[in-house]
Amino acid sequence: MTTTPAQRIARDRTRVLAFPRPDRPAVVVGGGPVAARRAAALTRAHTPVVVFAPALCDDAFDLLAERLVTWENRWPTVADLRSAWLVHAATGDARLDARVCALATTARTRVA
Repeated sequence: MTTTPAQRIARDRTRVLAFPRPDRPAVVVGGGPVAARRAAALTRAHTPVVVFAPALCDDAFDLLAERLVTWENRWPTVADLRSAWLVHAATGDARLDARVCALATTARTRVA
C-alpha cells in the first residue's frame, strides 16, 4: 500500500479537530519536522494549510511538492494571521514561538 507524504509524515499521534474550514486556512509557522507533522495532520482534515518559514525540511518540502500546503518564505505578520482559523507555532525557538503567539493574539483582538 502506497502512502501519501501527508500520511507518512503524520504517523505520530497528532490529532486534529474535525472542523475543516475550506474558507479559512490553518497557519503553521516553522519548517522543521514538528511543523511538517502538524501541517500533514491538518491536510488530512481537509484544511488549507499555509506554512511560514524561511526554509523547509525534507518532509515539509514533500508536502509542498505534493501541493498539500502552500509556503511563504518568510515569517508571518499580523495581517497573515487574521484570516487563519488556527495558528500553530513550531519554529523550535521559544522566543520566536512566543512572538508568533503574540501576533496571533493581536490578529484576533484587532478590529478589521
